[in-house]
Amino acid sequence: MDRKTELQHLALAERTVAQGERHIAREEQMISELDRAGHDTSEAVALLATYRRTQAEHVAHRNLILKMLQQGDPGEIFRPGHYDSPQHDEATAGQVEDGGS
Repeated sequence: MDRKTELQHLALAERTVAQGERHIAREEQMISELDRAGHDTSEAVALLATYRRTQAEHVAHRNLILKMLQQGDPGEIFRPGHYDSPQHDEATAGQVEDGGS
């Protein structure tokens, strides 16, 4: 894969992470507003948990792209089944729990 395509994948991953952050912030705001108004927030809280899990995967994917670009082996990122590999598990260990920090 050429460098331009690799960087396009990284840019897409960055946009996806940024969009996820906006979705999470908006959902947190909506939950706060619902709670202040005395409404049931259980469905909104469940949705927020889903957003956070998805965001953790987006961050892990972005970090994996960065790691592969730094190592000079971006082809591994896009290999079918890569996310089922032990290397992916090691590269993303702990990122779901801590939000990717």
